[in-house]
Amino acid sequence: MSQVSIARCLSYEPHQVAVALEEVLAPLGGMSAFVSQGQRVLLKINLLSKAEPDKAVTTHPELVRALIRSVRAAGGTPVIGDSPGGPSTAGYVAGVYRASGIARVCEQEGAELLDFTAECVRVANPEGSLYGSFTLARPAVDCDVLITVPKFKTHGFMMFTGAVKNLFGCIPGLEKATFHLRVPDRDDFGSMLVDLMLACKPALAVMDAVVGMEGEGPAGGDPRDIGALLASADSVALDVVASAMAGLDPMEVYTNRAAARRGIGPSSVAEVEVVGERWEDFAPQAFALPARDISSKMPSWFAPRLRSWVTPRPYLEQAAGCTRCRKCEQSCPVHAIAVGTGGPAFDYATCIRCYCCQELCPEQVIGLRVPPLARVFTRRPTRS
Repeated sequence: MSQVSIARCLSYEPHQVAVALEEVLAPLGGMSAFVSQGQRVLLKINLLSKAEPDKAVTTHPELVRALIRSVRAAGGTPVIGDSPGGPSTAGYVAGVYRASGIARVCEQEGAELLDFTAECVRVANPEGSLYGSFTLARPAVDCDVLITVPKFKTHGFMMFTGAVKNLFGCIPGLEKATFHLRVPDRDDFGSMLVDLMLACKPALAVMDAVVGMEGEGPAGGDPRDIGALLASADSVALDVVASAMAGLDPMEVYTNRAAARRGIGPSSVAEVEVVGERWEDFAPQAFALPARDISSKMPSWFAPRLRSWVTPRPYLEQAAGCTRCRKCEQSCPVHAIAVGTGGPAFDYATCIRCYCCQELCPEQVIGLRVPPLARVFTRRPTRS
């Protein structure tokens, strides 16, 4: 039975984060159980888009600082990286690092900050179900140890984004967008992400759940105090516990479901040994959740038609805030968006509901509109 450790951490005050990190790793054997002398350790953080730390979009820089110091204390050399959504230019990526506070922390700690778009390599994945190989950023392949450091957030497409989904950033640049085109089905996308986890082989997952995101995550939701750090050697087990904390049935999360179906992850918290703090003590009341895809529970012959009637659609929610930067248009894998003088126009007949536009809108003026039929069947938008 996999272990998931939970430690209380009520703020990002540096000393409190450092103590909480030590506490959450202790039941797992400490950082030295995962890192040996001389090893190069990649901290694969979550840098979805250009956002300040208090927006709860990205892994908080103070957790990154604590991890850098913990890896060094174990004798390893920490390096930090991710491939954010949006343009894959070095300038854009550098801007995301600066806005998130990660660049400042890495400079202060003397840690190397990597550009995942600089070089990539094709990696075989013999354990894969859908994908027998992946093109990955070279730092994700060349490291001795990979630690995935996700943020506790809802996700409009996968329902929840955690340790497994965070590894999507190991795929460089705009290559990520092509997967939404190749794998538009949510269940298949979840299975692809599990394949990616098997290819990346993370040794440890440490989740930033001090402040999470509820609602229209992973970028357009609202910050919500959770007050914890979570850690596990099993990324799927960590996501099962974290999604339960958010008020979801873990099998509603497509990555969890894909892993459980393949026998490589637990299907419920009952199948996980939770150590340290009780997970129930950190489950926030009335936590706002994304709209559920009710078509996933329908017969396969009917689901595709129903999906078009009940799946939320992206739309311009706040026209006055749109700067017509065209990032939504550029990020759409099926070219279903055209930006004019009034902002983006959506071709819903072409749209595959991947929500890349909503995730990557820098002004967060794109929302998700739930069709009336879906509202009839999904009466439980929050956990109470």
